[in-house]
Amino acid sequence: MVKIAAFAVAYVVTAVAGRLTLLPDSGISTVWPAAAVSVLWVITRAGRAWFALDYALIAVLTIVVVLATGGTTILAVSGGLAATVQTIVCAGVIWYGCRRVWRERGSSPRTRKELWWFIAAAVAGPLVSSPLLEVESLMSGRAWNWSIVLLWLGRNVVSILALCPLGFGIADWIRQRRAGIAPHSLASLGWSVNAHPIEWIALLILVPGVYGFWFTALEHYNVVFPLLALACWSGVRLPRSIVMLQGVLVTIVIVVLTARGRGPFGDVGDATTQVAAAQLYVVLVIVIALALAAERDSRELLVRELATARGNAESQASLFETIIDTITEGVRVVRPDGSTIVRNRAADRLLFGPDTTAAETPVVSDLAHVRDPEGRRLEGDHRALFEHLPERGSIVTELLVHPPGMSSERVVTFTATRLPAPAEGVVTVLRDVTAEHAELRRAAQVQAGLLPTGSPHVPGYDLAARFVPAGSVGGDFYDWYSIDHGVVITLADVMGKGMGAAILAATTRSLLRAHGGGEDVVQPLIEAERGMARDLDKTGAFVTAFRSFVHAPTGEVAYVDAGHGLSAVLTHDGAARRLESNGLPLGVAPDEMRTAAREKLEPGDVLLVVSDGVLDAIGGSVDDLADLWAELPRDVPAADVVEAVVQRAAAGEMDDDLTVLALRRSPDAGSQPPAA
Repeated sequence: MVKIAAFAVAYVVTAVAGRLTLLPDSGISTVWPAAAVSVLWVITRAGRAWFALDYALIAVLTIVVVLATGGTTILAVSGGLAATVQTIVCAGVIWYGCRRVWRERGSSPRTRKELWWFIAAAVAGPLVSSPLLEVESLMSGRAWNWSIVLLWLGRNVVSILALCPLGFGIADWIRQRRAGIAPHSLASLGWSVNAHPIEWIALLILVPGVYGFWFTALEHYNVVFPLLALACWSGVRLPRSIVMLQGVLVTIVIVVLTARGRGPFGDVGDATTQVAAAQLYVVLVIVIALALAAERDSRELLVRELATARGNAESQASLFETIIDTITEGVRVVRPDGSTIVRNRAADRLLFGPDTTAAETPVVSDLAHVRDPEGRRLEGDHRALFEHLPERGSIVTELLVHPPGMSSERVVTFTATRLPAPAEGVVTVLRDVTAEHAELRRAAQVQAGLLPTGSPHVPGYDLAARFVPAGSVGGDFYDWYSIDHGVVITLADVMGKGMGAAILAATTRSLLRAHGGGEDVVQPLIEAERGMARDLDKTGAFVTAFRSFVHAPTGEVAYVDAGHGLSAVLTHDGAARRLESNGLPLGVAPDEMRTAAREKLEPGDVLLVVSDGVLDAIGGSVDDLADLWAELPRDVPAADVVEAVVQRAAAGEMDDDLTVLALRRSPDAGSQPPAA
């Protein structure tokens, strides 16, 4: 309510001041600063409660002031309605076109768009409301008085254009003070233009003085239009707030002299028309100066933003260069023709040797010392390397690099990605994985040493297996050992691949060995699962396993299938019986009760167990597995059966470890005496 009361007092004061400039023959004042106060009032209170009270008070206060200063009742009511309509229209246009000014409850227009919408609001409000002033003339039977309409339009437009920006500037300054951002320079006040403050003062005094001399000495209105050059000068050289202040001074000079019958507009018509013409001329002066100032400010803002953007870009480029040069991985960016855009020091060391300086590295053909895994030189330079590079995503390939100065060949991973449009080229990250390959080779040797080196001698049976890791090490393993009257065979598959899966596979094998040794195939799996429960739970892994005991004299098979489900008996007559899983994988339900299932191998039958890598490579479905079983030979040694499975899997995509184990009962096994 304090703000409403303050604006109400300001409105009354400015309205009374305006009524002191009444023209004798029209009853309407020469100037009306209350028009600007009303617009500032409603914008400052934008979005607040009781906003309708603001418009009602504007109407009531206008009526009271007009009546108190000698106006008729009809003139007072029509003037109050016109002032209210004018304020509503101005506020509506500003709300529509200058949302930021409205949202901030009074802030200086900053962009060209905001300025033109503000000018549109200053013109639209008086234009729409001006017909209401003719109510008294029409009711009394007099003719329409265009002079009054033009005077209303000119004086109110001038008031809004000249005084509202000054009010907005004061509001900005108050907000800065409240926020603790006290302006310490002219630039912080928005007065950062090339003109010197002395020139501001000179223009501020000179232009009104020139108008005063011109209107006193010259009487024809044509001679005022060359003075528009002063508006151009002011708009180009002065800050926008100084332009507004100068506009106020020019308005006072022109209107006062015109009202006294002096100046070029003295022969335009009656006194009202003369003042109206003077006011419209002032509108032209202010609009020209404002437009030029806005264009200049927009241009200078763009220049500052470009300078800031350039500084940020240079800073980012320097930061990018520092980061690229300090990372351990090599980075190279090339154009479609192969010429280098960026290549960091790590890439130089990998591609050209550790002692090569940046000046010695070539701009083109930096892959001269790169070979494919078979040792062949890359044909077509970088194009052959990236000919299958997708539009989105990356390709990863391992290549051999042996530049001069390096004692040995290096294995380098190239990860290549296309630059996003509109840029053209390829960015490649180079990583030396020679040491990792050496570690993996040593790990593969250790893992290979854990596999059985030879098959046990089981009379009447032929046993063979093969392990093909997806990498250097894997999570599959097989094992076997012979006991009295038969053989125990195991195939297990740890979820995943790589070093972690290999460690879990070795742990599983050790536990099974520790708890095995007899015909029982159930208890070793139970004990191994108990021993690994914590490790499997922490890693979120599980192990599928197939473990069986084959009684050699009878061919009876006792087995436990822990979630594996990829074993079958291939009969000598070409059929196949799949051995169904009879338990969950190890690590899924440690307390599950496990039991053994029964099967039998007749003479000539083959017990075949594979890992899921084989299943994935041949198609991924049980039907694909059935097709594989149907086409495998039965009348060949177990090693040939294993090799046939591996060859079939190698024809597909090998994304996982492959393990194949086959136990074949000889066709004449039934005629041999039982083993002792």
